[in-house]
Amino acid sequence: MFLKKTTLALLSMTTLSCIAMARAETPGTTSVQLEMVPRYTLTWPASLGTVDIFASLTPDASAMKPVQHHVTAQTAQVTAPFQGTHRVYFFIKPVSGKGGEWIANRVLPLEGVANFRDMGGYETADHHHVRWGEFYRSAAPSGLTPADYAFVDTLGIKSVTDLRTQAEQQKQPTHWQGASPAFFPSDKPTLPADMTDRSKLATLDEPRAKALMESFYTKMPSLYAPELKGIFARLLAHQTPTLTHCTAGKDRTGFASALILYALGVPEETILRDYAMSGDLLRAHLTPSFRAAMADHQNGGAMAASPSMRAMLNSDPDYLKAAFASIRQHYGSIDAYMAQEIGVGPQEVATLRRLYLD
Repeated sequence: MFLKKTTLALLSMTTLSCIAMARAETPGTTSVQLEMVPRYTLTWPASLGTVDIFASLTPDASAMKPVQHHVTAQTAQVTAPFQGTHRVYFFIKPVSGKGGEWIANRVLPLEGVANFRDMGGYETADHHHVRWGEFYRSAAPSGLTPADYAFVDTLGIKSVTDLRTQAEQQKQPTHWQGASPAFFPSDKPTLPADMTDRSKLATLDEPRAKALMESFYTKMPSLYAPELKGIFARLLAHQTPTLTHCTAGKDRTGFASALILYALGVPEETILRDYAMSGDLLRAHLTPSFRAAMADHQNGGAMAASPSMRAMLNSDPDYLKAAFASIRQHYGSIDAYMAQEIGVGPQEVATLRRLYLD
């Protein structure tokens, strides 16, 4: 059957976000670019030869709609194959009969929340692919607009994990509209003091701010073990599609997302590239709610422009590497950490891969 999925999917809402995604995604030639019409520009490898193109509202071969036949080029434009507000998946099927590819836009076209993206499509070390439409990650969804909610409602999200502290939750509450998922907020009152003292943060130069970020990442494996245990318990119970978020969708969410991809067998190099996307996406899409969450009432402008804030807004792979190095130092391996602290041993890993890989 034709169940191979692409390792690359792009969304272009603006030139800037297109550039950001092009930098961060896995290099390759298979992509989707979504324009405002909406019109999709599809690109695929020449090795697939002549292809037929299908569209679907789910990445499911049993519910595909043909949109173009016997395309000999390696690119095509498709205009809104379905009426109404939907997320669209495409299947590129070689007429030769060899395996085709599912592709979709990784970053979702939302106005009120930054860095909302799908973790699907990535290839594992043993050449399976993470299923599209199961794992979403984002910045705080507090700013979702009514139009955004109309789109998000089509995703069928069943559970939302909020990794923000109680202080952050109170400052930027989420008032979900439409079909409401189950919510699982963190019960941490605040972040460590060295991450929240804005007067001190504003005085840091970029190297010291980067060191502070790396130090925070070394603490996350123990600090967020309870939340991670809950996330994986819900994944094992197949409570998906799921959304994981914090304030920026970069640090706490980035670490949790990295462990999900790791458990599914995605290579570390790919995980680091996925992690690195967040900084560019945040800079390309500084929504009002995100600016409000990051700003200080009296010092917001100065803080936002400071070298320390530049370092804190970055998704430097060195940050995630620091977390992985800390895990290996204390547990010997990421597998041992996940088994001992998160409750995800070999049997659970096998279950996750059966549920979420094609």
